[in-house]
Amino acid sequence: MSDPKADQQRGELLSQLCYLLEEIASLRSITSRLYEAQITYTERGPSVKECYGAIIMRDRNEVLPALERLSRRKSRRAMKGKDWNRIPMEEILAEMEKARQAVIDAVTGLKIEDWAQEVADGIDVYQFLLRVSQDDADTLREIAQKLYRSHA
Repeated sequence: MSDPKADQQRGELLSQLCYLLEEIASLRSITSRLYEAQITYTERGPSVKECYGAIIMRDRNEVLPALERLSRRKSRRAMKGKDWNRIPMEEILAEMEKARQAVIDAVTGLKIEDWAQEVADGIDVYQFLLRVSQDDADTLREIAQKLYRSHA
């Protein structure tokens, strides 16, 4: 029998992971109006494109393999490093959408008992995905700051 509070927490976490898909939709309208220099500028850390690329790489190279090990599915092939600044923004957003949807599909397919399994660094699935969600928030905040500075 499942715990209603735990079920609610897992549902809320899944909603947070799904938020990135909503964010991608709104990003398309914003980034399509920006100059290439505004999304590839790198004086203060990674560019906007590189920040998005980091989300893609994390989802594909860390999150999906960890979740797939739980369900014993074959891990997807990891993407090699890319020069994100050379890739058109629409391609980046499409890749990010595809990677996150794969994560959501993997999370949705987890059994209740999988959530308590250790996936990395002695943490369970819930803690692991919470870190992913927190990293999403930090990265999106950084991107918003970069976009704001590019207009200032």
